[in-house]
Amino acid sequence: MPPNFVPVLCLSGLVCLAPLAVYLLWLGLVTRRDRPTVVSGPWDFAALVAGLSGFLLFGGGLVLSVLQENVRYWMRGNFESLRRAWGDEKYTWMLLSVAYLLMVGGGVALALANRRRSLVVYNVDPDEFEADAAGVFERLGRPVARQGRVWAAGGTPLFELDRFDGGRTVTFRWVAKDLALFREAERLLREAAGNSPSDDNPATRWLMAAAGGAGFSAGVFFGLLMVYVFSSR
Repeated sequence: MPPNFVPVLCLSGLVCLAPLAVYLLWLGLVTRRDRPTVVSGPWDFAALVAGLSGFLLFGGGLVLSVLQENVRYWMRGNFESLRRAWGDEKYTWMLLSVAYLLMVGGGVALALANRRRSLVVYNVDPDEFEADAAGVFERLGRPVARQGRVWAAGGTPLFELDRFDGGRTVTFRWVAKDLALFREAERLLREAAGNSPSDDNPATRWLMAAAGGAGFSAGVFFGLLMVYVFSSR
């Protein structure tokens, strides 16, 4: 095994798994509450991106290395060759790095914009949430009827509901142009969700187990990295 393969592997495992463990732990704590939790779509997506940030950063670096055909330097552990390659091709590396960051940043920005009029409700019974949503719009004088995933009032689509019954999660996505109605509906939906009791969520134990596994693995990678650092001195 090349001498520099071990620290690269440990560092990548730590960078990828530590944020993921924190994200899974957060999800596990949210889904074990005795009341449904309503999270705005942008914040929910931002938490997901933070959890996967290690994979995005390290994966991007790996892709750039492959594109530059300099992986052979890492596999041989020849850092002197890698430094020479950087000196010869640093502008190409910088251009590819900027292009990758713009691509990832643009994708994240588009996803955030697409989810800014949405809500994610954790630890809720999907049938009860659908009934609450129908009641909310009845109170607002806009009775709705279900047409597949889309709910419409008077033939005009207002919102979509995506159900994840196994995880007791519902995503409410506003599709109409009436933003004032959306804000009022959001307020009432949050109130209705906050007043609804919640049963045990079967996804909680899986999320907590996954968080523990990812956290333990990240700790092992950190320990191996520290052993390698101090033993190389």
